Amino acid sequence: MRLSLLWVGLLATTAQAAMPQFDLYLADIQQGKIASAQLISPKVGYINQPAFSKDGGTLYYTLEQPQDKTDIGFYQLREKQHGVLAETSLSEYSPTLLQDGSGLSTVVVEADGTQRLWKIDWQGKASVLNAEVKGVGYHAWGAQNSALLFILGDKEDNHTMRYLAPNGSLTVLATNVGRGISWTDAGRVAAFVTQQQGESRLTFFASDANKLYPTQLALPKGGQDLLWLTADQLLVSAGQRIYRLQSSGESLSQWAENAKGWQPYLDLSAWCKTEVSRFAFNSTATQLAFVCKK
Repeated sequence: MRLSLLWVGLLATTAQAAMPQFDLYLADIQQGKIASAQLISPKVGYINQPAFSKDGGTLYYTLEQPQDKTDIGFYQLREKQHGVLAETSLSEYSPTLLQDGSGLSTVVVEADGTQRLWKIDWQGKASVLNAEVKGVGYHAWGAQNSALLFILGDKEDNHTMRYLAPNGSLTVLATNVGRGISWTDAGRVAAFVTQQQGESRLTFFASDANKLYPTQLALPKGGQDLLWLTADQLLVSAGQRIYRLQSSGESLSQWAENAKGWQPYLDLSAWCKTEVSRFAFNSTATQLAFVCKK
């Protein structure tokens, strides 16, 4: 049977093995602390990669379906109802808001195993978004339709991070990278994970200057998934917690030097007894969606 190269959490998906299972939670945040949290998984299975709509009223996620495939599901917060944005014959992962507001971008595993970026509009119509770039595992949009793309290699230490510029050019930024990618809200500074000497470390990228800023800042043990909360606060999930890295640096070269180290930010151990991976905040940071590995 065909082996999909896409990583969907900690394990690769195959037609011969069940997908890893996760629980999806939605939490209310008050004064930087969790006020309450509830399990909102629509069913048991692979439910991962949450992403809020711009207005925070809908939460999108990757949803395991029958026949070892995935579609993009959604949860309407006010109505407390789940649905599926598009049911296709292919597998879609990593729902990500498109900057023009016309829909979501997703990583699609096509019939021949090729992995490319597709678009799903709000009516559920799916179409190829970028036909040239193949082997996409993860992606994140920057300013002016630029993007960082995790491109799969033939083995783990050959995965690369590439920058898709607004003009369509594609540049390799680093090799032996992890899945974590996040842009600041302005979309001009990104953080991603590189593997160095057995550790997961931060690398910053400034798109305006087209310059990399590698650091010696190691992530907490088990940390992979990154999220900028503000321009001076970077978050990572590891174990049962979300950690925060704060800095008063005025430039990226100063940022890492002035950072105070990773500090515990949110303790999710009351709801997650294993480990937290993907997480997302709404635009006002008053709600948090996170997944817990079963």
